[in-house]
Amino acid sequence: PGLPPVALASISDIHWSDGGLIDLERVAGALRGQGGKLLVDATHSAAVIAHDVQRLDPDFLIFPTYKWLLGPYGRAFMYVAKRHQTGVPLEQTSFGRKRVQATDEVYFTDLSYVENASRFDMGERDFFVSLDVSATSIELILDWSLDAVRERMVMLTGAIADGLAENGVPVSVLRQDLRAPNILSLGFPEGMPEDLPARLSAAGVHAAARLGRLRISPHVYNDEEDCARCVAALIEIFR
Repeated sequence: PGLPPVALASISDIHWSDGGLIDLERVAGALRGQGGKLLVDATHSAAVIAHDVQRLDPDFLIFPTYKWLLGPYGRAFMYVAKRHQTGVPLEQTSFGRKRVQATDEVYFTDLSYVENASRFDMGERDFFVSLDVSATSIELILDWSLDAVRERMVMLTGAIADGLAENGVPVSVLRQDLRAPNILSLGFPEGMPEDLPARLSAAGVHAAARLGRLRISPHVYNDEEDCARCVAALIEIFR
């Protein structure tokens, strides 16, 4: 309550280092003007920002489940535009071919690629429990709704940003209309203090150093008390 609405570009993605919003439609237009292809790495935006692939028409869009989707490691998804669905996959697997089986007398019976998504699948995919966990996690996020998840993250990152500003901690943050709902990245005009992530970790606060900035990434399992502890730890370090 009281927080301004999140100002998202028409179709946005999130930069991994500073949490800045990327206007994908502008990027797509510039790429196509040069004959380039658009691959969207939605690692930090899946479960936070909706992607309309029909409108954006990316060539590829990929994301793992282990970050914002609350899923397991080792499982990821890829969207491939129809114009590329007969392409050559990066990984050459036996199940991506029409007839390559060790039980046959002739191992390489038919090297043609299968005509479905299996041609693009990864090797060692047979850890089936991770697919069930991924499905459950995605269903949970959808049940909450992206709007509710995004609103919660705006509140959490906003509480940290406001707390730091109110206490005069010498850091910079992107304007709210330029930053992702789920990532607050702190800049340091005089450079990041030595061993800052380790010092925060000792205080029970976990954040990551990214290209000279500190990336703070709360999720829905965090609460206001966690935000207050993060602010208090940073105040103590800068005191």
